[in-house]
Amino acid sequence: MSDRLAAARAYVANKPTDRFGLYALAMELRKVREWSECFQAFDRLLEHHPKNGAGYYHYGKAHTEAGDTAGARRVWQAGLLACAGSDPHAVAEITEALEGLDDE
Repeated sequence: MSDRLAAARAYVANKPTDRFGLYALAMELRKVREWSECFQAFDRLLEHHPKNGAGYYHYGKAHTEAGDTAGARRVWQAGLLACAGSDPHAVAEITEALEGLDDE
């Protein structure tokens, strides 16, 4: 296990709803392809921080990397709804990602 993953796990253990900690944990788990725990971390992030555009974007990317395009589509569609009107950058990135799925 990487030092960064261990640090992210420890951080979240102390601050279980912290936006930064949950995002960092999910991203470190994504790097090592621990999909189940990665998806759980993203779920917790978005449960506590439902307008986190980067969270939706990277959660969808993790689904595509895991070979689950239906899951990516579901996450990104939820992200569009959650971020509409509050995060135009995330909306643009998520829209582009969804269009990329349609091209496959």
